[in-house]
Amino acid sequence: MIKFFKNKKGIVMTFFPVMVLPIIYISTLVTEPIIDVGTNNGSISMEYDNIVVTPPVEEKNPDEEIPIVKYKGYDTFGELRIPTIDLKQKVISSVTPDAIEISSAYLYSTDGFNRPGNTVIIGHNYRNGELFSNVTKLKIGDKIYLKTNGQDEIEYTIYKIFETSSSDASFYNRDTAGKREITLSTCTDDVEVTDNRLIILGKEK
Repeated sequence: MIKFFKNKKGIVMTFFPVMVLPIIYISTLVTEPIIDVGTNNGSISMEYDNIVVTPPVEEKNPDEEIPIVKYKGYDTFGELRIPTIDLKQKVISSVTPDAIEISSAYLYSTDGFNRPGNTVIIGHNYRNGELFSNVTKLKIGDKIYLKTNGQDEIEYTIYKIFETSSSDASFYNRDTAGKREITLSTCTDDVEVTDNRLIILGKEK
């Protein structure tokens, strides 16, 4: 009897790993996903049972590729030129109260500075010939030129001029049909009476 029990125990000990280990392995496949986590331009890629799910990657901001040119201590993205009123000035890369005391500044774009879509540039109207003071003299058909640092100058033709409230941004996201457009915004000459803005729209030739 003792000998038989030893043999039986030996049989159990011999077959236990063979029978049990596959069960443990299969259970891990069912209860725990195979996960391989890595980065993809800031996103996370996860593999689950050989199915790879990658969240959409945010498009790179095209403005990050523009070479920066310093002007009086400020970063600039390019240069604005309007021959009709003898205007030529650097466009500071973002709007701050101090920046727009120095030059015109880039407020907004739908697809990047001076790219297909709409680019909004603002400037002060000091009513003394400085900065955007003379844009009030512009007319439909006049030319506006905007050059991005390191790139060719783009010509725009003015097609609409109007006044609106300082809080109106309804024309920022307008449909440009894949073309470049530019928006200039400044205070009106009657600033003592109203806080309206003079808006000038131009489109690529």
